[in-house]
Amino acid sequence: MSNSSQILLNIEKYRAIKEASIHLNGITLISGENGCGKSTISKMLYYIFKISSSYNLLIGENLKGELAPVLTLVHLVIRDMHSELKVQRNQYLFELRKLDDRLSREEPSEEVLNLLVNQLDRLKLIIKLQDDEYNSNIRNRRLFYMFEDILKDNNVYHKSIPELFDDVIKKVKGIFKSAFKLINSRSDFLLRDELENIFHTDVLPSKLEVSELEEVLFSLDSNQLGIPYSIQNTLYIDTPMMLGEYSESNHHWNELNKIISNNTYKDTNRIITNIISNDVLGGDVSYEDDLLSPYNFAFRRNADKEIFNLLDCATGIKSFSILQFLLKLGIINNKTLLIFDEPESNLHPQWIVEYARIIVLINKFIKAKVLIATHNPDFVSAIRYISEKENVLDSVNFYIAEKQSDLLYKYKHLDKDIEPIFKSFNIALDRIEKYGV
Repeated sequence: MSNSSQILLNIEKYRAIKEASIHLNGITLISGENGCGKSTISKMLYYIFKISSSYNLLIGENLKGELAPVLTLVHLVIRDMHSELKVQRNQYLFELRKLDDRLSREEPSEEVLNLLVNQLDRLKLIIKLQDDEYNSNIRNRRLFYMFEDILKDNNVYHKSIPELFDDVIKKVKGIFKSAFKLINSRSDFLLRDELENIFHTDVLPSKLEVSELEEVLFSLDSNQLGIPYSIQNTLYIDTPMMLGEYSESNHHWNELNKIISNNTYKDTNRIITNIISNDVLGGDVSYEDDLLSPYNFAFRRNADKEIFNLLDCATGIKSFSILQFLLKLGIINNKTLLIFDEPESNLHPQWIVEYARIIVLINKFIKAKVLIATHNPDFVSAIRYISEKENVLDSVNFYIAEKQSDLLYKYKHLDKDIEPIFKSFNIALDRIEKYGV
């Protein structure tokens, strides 16, 4: 089973990358100097698998955005119902909240479409009963304004309100029809848009292809996204400073914080969480969305049980805390791809080895796939030799980015041999010798 779910990424001629053919079947470590394209590879993999594995839900998010004006219309019309219809009004508002929640959490479905159409049909009948009121006051003007905005039609004033509700229903059905079509086709437009957004260019690689067991999941030539089996969720960690921070430009921060803020702990990975708590941090972490809690993110020291605000703790503590949260929540499993972009940046040299150990144990006990982008020799060495000790070295691959004559980088597969990586690090020692005493 060692190669049964092998992932292969091929990139050619994109940004600093001339050519990269990267295997993912356990732990993959890519190394190279700054500006060689390590982060590009990390982000490419993250968004390819994030979007392909969550495709229907992402289409649902777009659908809800398109339906937002319609939901506002429904909400306001319900609010404007006669006071003697208070019981029905409260029931309709409750149903609308449930519908809104389903649109936020579920992929598009005929059932949700029918619920929204029924809401609109019901409100159309109520307005017919209140026809005199709607033809005689300010409420009428605001309603027509909303219809004009939703339907993008300047001629709404020539129609009756029930007719306009029928037009809105027709538009809603059209929006759902488009969403269903996208789900059936699995068009790659979401991925293309995301890549253009994160890399700030509409220029895409000359080749970008991901395959699973030699079957192509995605290629720029196909315009479609396949459905991955071996990777169902993807997590991208590039800095511990993201903890508790939301960002418009770093969507992966928001995704991680959303996950961590769910305090439904399963703690099925106690072997690893106990190592982090007892051997590394000397404490444990928790999240409480409670006004009575002194801190949302808390760190509790084992020695004296004192509680600290985790957001004020050292970045090294935050680095391990993020893993601790994910492990306690049971988010990391054998269908997870964990991506670490320069994890050594905020770690004490001693903790670099501990962090590498935790990564190896996650792969060993949970079978999650891991991609590490690093230029730290201690991290490279720790992954290599701890993997060997834990008997998972067979599924570990090392790569080095080698600069070509055209100043672009070609990624060379080293298998288990890390010596070429250390030779590249010796350049720094040569410069110390050159500039030193």
